[in-house]
Amino acid sequence: MELNEIREYLERNNEPQLTPEELDHVAMCCEHISRWYYEGYPLGHFLTAVVRNDLMEAVFKADYINSRALKLYAWFLTWCLPADWRDKAKGKGEA
Repeated sequence: MELNEIREYLERNNEPQLTPEELDHVAMCCEHISRWYYEGYPLGHFLTAVVRNDLMEAVFKADYINSRALKLYAWFLTWCLPADWRDKAKGKGEA
């Protein structure tokens, strides 16, 4: 997904009622997740915890915006990436 598509998706699903600037930040992070999946883009500590489905670590690593956006990340992973993202996060199927 392109950044503008991600931003539109997040805006439609903005249950946490993030501000436009906060949505821009979350959209950038979701774009990084998409690039990680498709291109092997390296992720920081917070996004690594998110894709590894490690709630405790994600909460501890999240800043204020990301702690409010955790549901958006879960929705993005579930509805916007292929279902095998969990396997990729666990290192399965990699050379």
